[in-house]
Amino acid sequence: MWNKLRVLTLLPLAVTIIIVGITPVASDEDLEQFAVYSKAVSDIKFVVVTDFTQPEIEERVWHMEESDAEVDIYYIADGSRLIKYEDSSGDQITLTAPGEFTQITGFSQVNDTTILLVDSLNHCLKWFDVPSSSTSLAAGSCNSSGHVDGELLTTRFSTPRQVTRNNQDGSLYLSDSGNNAIRLLAGELASTMITLDDSPHGIYYDNRHKQLYVTTTSRFIRINPATNIVTPLIESTTVGFKDGGLNWAQMNSPFEIKKIARYVILVADTLNNRLRVVNTRADTVSSICSSDDEDLTSIDKCNLYQPLSLMRYKSGAVLIGGNSSEMKLLNYVLDRPTPVPFPKPPMKPMKPPTTTSKLLHVIICSQRVTWSV
Repeated sequence: MWNKLRVLTLLPLAVTIIIVGITPVASDEDLEQFAVYSKAVSDIKFVVVTDFTQPEIEERVWHMEESDAEVDIYYIADGSRLIKYEDSSGDQITLTAPGEFTQITGFSQVNDTTILLVDSLNHCLKWFDVPSSSTSLAAGSCNSSGHVDGELLTTRFSTPRQVTRNNQDGSLYLSDSGNNAIRLLAGELASTMITLDDSPHGIYYDNRHKQLYVTTTSRFIRINPATNIVTPLIESTTVGFKDGGLNWAQMNSPFEIKKIARYVILVADTLNNRLRVVNTRADTVSSICSSDDEDLTSIDKCNLYQPLSLMRYKSGAVLIGGNSSEMKLLNYVLDRPTPVPFPKPPMKPMKPPTTTSKLLHVIICSQRVTWSV
């Protein structure tokens, strides 16, 4: 049922960004002329840009994805609408019919023509066929909530939020917010993978390292799908705002998640009006567009208002959307120090064998071979 997507190859982290209305940039210095805000966090420099052609948003941006089938196209979940937006021309088309959805909070492209949409307030998932703009029920029962596992059309959800895809086997993970559960959709069945103490919101599967990341009302956690072991990354269960160590940092209704490097994860911290940078190697949390920064004029221009969605371009830049008609573009450059080569050990002369005869036993393809030397 779940057709496989082709796996996208991520580009190196040091990126060159090309966006509408901005000259292609080739260096860190070039980025600065377009920046309204910049900040260095650990070994990454973040630059926020606002002057670029943007789609017209009516409600709020819950989720965005670049098209897997078409170049220069991305899809946007804008409240009850699914929008197809062409980046180079600025043209946009509303794909869904009025009244067809109540609130689309997430989606996943399952092949080149079909998108699975999460109709959150209707408690169901729907197929959307892009060429024909037609919809059909995929899972759950629209307008009927509950917590029932089983066949997709008889299962029940309660305010599902987002869905993320395992590209290897085509299965999907769903944050079932009203049931405090992570649900697994595989084949023709839906099952409860794990039940949490809090409502899950954003969900992101790291296909490379086979880890699942989830945001809840106050926490940010990692789940190993093979064992269902939960590792708290933000350990505090208290809603609030604190930067610093993972053991005492706080968030307030964080939503979408994007991993941009092996140890660096971005989280849209919605009610704190910030983008958080979680470094799992340094065990720290920092903020982008934070009022704690020194340059308050720059902060006013950055002005993240209830960020919800994070879309990582194939080029590497991150588009930020939320409860506002204005989006922000985040460029980042990894400041890698020049590696210091390890000294080579001196060559040692080979020692002649000390015995004239020994038996060597080699196992080759499960067969034992013996010979004398």
